[in-house]
Amino acid sequence: MSKLINLYHIKSLNVLLAFLFYFNPFFLLNLNSQEIKPLKRVVIDAGHGGKDSGTMGTKRYKTYEKDIALKISLMLGDYIKKNIPEVDVIYTRDDDTFIELRQRTIIANEQNADLFISIHCDGFTNSKASGASVFVMGMSKLKENMDVAIRENSVIYLEDNYKENYDGFDPKSAESYIVFSVMQNSHLTKSINFAEKIEYEFSNKAKRKSRGIKQAPFYVISRANMPAVLIEAGFLTNPKEEDYLNTKEGQSHIASAIFRAFRSYYNEQIDLISEFSSSENKVEIAENVNDSIQKDRVVYKVQIGTYLKSMLNYRTFNKIKDLEEVFVNGSYKYYIRCGDNKQFADEMRKNMINNGFSGSFVTAFYKGKQISTKEALNLQKKYEQGN
Repeated sequence: MSKLINLYHIKSLNVLLAFLFYFNPFFLLNLNSQEIKPLKRVVIDAGHGGKDSGTMGTKRYKTYEKDIALKISLMLGDYIKKNIPEVDVIYTRDDDTFIELRQRTIIANEQNADLFISIHCDGFTNSKASGASVFVMGMSKLKENMDVAIRENSVIYLEDNYKENYDGFDPKSAESYIVFSVMQNSHLTKSINFAEKIEYEFSNKAKRKSRGIKQAPFYVISRANMPAVLIEAGFLTNPKEEDYLNTKEGQSHIASAIFRAFRSYYNEQIDLISEFSSSENKVEIAENVNDSIQKDRVVYKVQIGTYLKSMLNYRTFNKIKDLEEVFVNGSYKYYIRCGDNKQFADEMRKNMINNGFSGSFVTAFYKGKQISTKEALNLQKKYEQGN
C-alpha cells in the first residue's frame, strides 16, 4: 500500500505542513482554548458495515472487521448505559448497515456529542503483526502511519459520487491530506488525554500488547467537532489475535478496557467543572516547586497541553515556572512539576484552568513511569505506613 504514495510527495507535504505551523502561532496557541462542559453525549462508531466488510481474517475463518467492531461497540455502549446512565449513548450503526464515512461524523456533530469513539480492527501483510493502537487526528510521522490511514479512508470508494461528496479528496493522494493539517487540532489535547487512558487500560489492565498512541489523518475523526479517537483493537490478519477477537471474552476485554478509560475521562471532566466553578478565579501561578527525581516517591504533574510545535519561546509559556517539555509520539507535551503533594497539584490545575489552559489535568509518575492518580495515592499510603 505504501507504494501508492510517492516519497517525494510525502517529503514535500511535510515541508509545507512545517511551513504552515511555523508561520501560524495563533493556530498553535488556540489548541487549548476549549470550553469546559459536562460530558453528556458520546457517539460510538463501529467501523465499516454492510457492503464494506473492512479487514478480513485468515482463511480458516470468515472473520470480518465490520462484525467484530460492531460487537465491541455494542458492548461498550451497554457498559456505559449500565454504569453511567446520565450519559446518552448514540451509535452510528447498531446493525450490519453501510454508513458513509462522512455521515458518521455528521451524526456526531448534529447530535452535539462531547466525545467520538471509532472502533476498528487492524490488518497487515505480515501475519505476525499484533497489538492494539489508539489514533488521534494529526500529521506527525505521516509516512509511518499513512498505510493505515489510506486503508481506512479508502472506504469512500464504495460510495456513490464520492468525488463530489468529499470535495475531490482522494485517499491515495498525498496532496489531498494537506487540508487535514488544520483539522481537529482544537480538540487535540483532550483527544490525546482520552487516548492515553485507553492505552493505559490496554497495556496495564487488559494485558494487551499496546502499539501506543499515534497520529494519522483519518477522515472520520478529522471532521468531528469534539475530542475523537480511532481504535484499532487488534490484527485480524494475525491468527492468534483473530482467535482472541472472535471470542466473547476477547471482545469483552477490549470493550471493558475502553469503558474504564471512558469512566476515568468522564470523572475527570466532572472534577474539572466542579473545581473550576468553585475557584475564585485566581490568576497567579504558584511559586517554584523542587521535585527533584526521587526513585521511591510519587511525583505529581499538571499536564497543560499537547502541541505539534515547541512552545517554549512563546510568552504565554515563558511565564510559567517549573514547566517541563517532553517530546513523544511526534507531539510536545507540557507539564508543571508539583512534587509529591496531590493537593498542591489539584490547586495548580485550578490555576492553570483560570489562566486559559482548560484541558489541564493532574497526572502522576513513579520511577519515571506514568501511573494513575489512584495508584499514586495507594503508593503514598503504603510509603507512609512503612515509615
